[in-house]
Amino acid sequence: MKRLENFKAGFIRENPIFGLYLGLCSALAISTSLNNAIGMGLAVTAVLICSNIIISLIRKITPDEIRIPVYIVVIAALVKIVQMFVQAYAQDLYTALGIFLPLIVVNCIILGRAEAFASKNGVFDSALDGLGMGLGYTSGLLALSVIRQILSTGMLSFSNPFNPNFVIFETTFFSSEYTISLFSEPIGAFFTFACLAAALTAFKNSENKKPWKIGAGIVALVLVGFIALRSDFMIDNTPAPAPVEEETPAPAAETGILSNENGVYTVAVNGGFNTSGVNTFEITVVDNAISSVTVVSIEDTEGIGDTIDNEEYLGQFAGINSSDFEVDVQSGATLSSGSCEEAVRLVLEDLGL
Repeated sequence: MKRLENFKAGFIRENPIFGLYLGLCSALAISTSLNNAIGMGLAVTAVLICSNIIISLIRKITPDEIRIPVYIVVIAALVKIVQMFVQAYAQDLYTALGIFLPLIVVNCIILGRAEAFASKNGVFDSALDGLGMGLGYTSGLLALSVIRQILSTGMLSFSNPFNPNFVIFETTFFSSEYTISLFSEPIGAFFTFACLAAALTAFKNSENKKPWKIGAGIVALVLVGFIALRSDFMIDNTPAPAPVEEETPAPAAETGILSNENGVYTVAVNGGFNTSGVNTFEITVVDNAISSVTVVSIEDTEGIGDTIDNEEYLGQFAGINSSDFEVDVQSGATLSSGSCEEAVRLVLEDLGL
């Protein structure tokens, strides 16, 4: 029973993020999407379990005078292994987590559990403690990221970190017109953290749990209020035009290769989320190979589809001379990335490559 209580402590009573307020820098910085939260949570959990096991094994032969430096060396080695693994097999996740992945070394949760628990307990108990605290940290990240991603983008999605082209699920909750961009910024992270920390504190301090229900209700009302306030700003008070008796359907947008002028192709392909629209690209060919790709127009969801218009993503196509190619997708804009790749393939196939 004691082991079970210690394991469960990381979820509520001693939750690293909302109970102990540890590891907040990385939690607030990377909790903009579900992919980031799960990736960082698993990395921290792996380091926690392994470091607790190793420190428990060497606790009796480690002099007290140098125990902290020894712990740091063990943790740093494990973090480097995890960092190299993520860089090798999940490049998009490695880029998204950035500097916060190697900074797991100085995460207070890991060193704190090594000093407070692993250095005083056996291997099994230490591993269980690391698992509990790691899952508690991951659950905290998930709570932050789910709220922030839904409110800032209107949708929730998760893709395979080892294969970004494979979207596991993607759900739209409301139109992008009602999104609150504040929640994708640092102030939104602090606001979300404050609400969740207050709700958890109310839950822990209440005997009959009724105050917690009231606190959770208040948090929900505040979030709904933000959405309602945002929607009020989006109301268009312009009088509606007089109805037209007969409307002629608009012609379907032309897709495919629109023109080719001296090796400069203009190509239009169906969009990602907005399949009724088209995305248009200008593709330059030199010596039967792609020289450059330029975005002319994007009709996908604003703030999502247009993220493919950046040098790092478009630069991958330079030098491609076969329609059988693979490039990394733009994180968070998988379908829009596909429309760009389709445009490049149309040009290469037109060249017979």
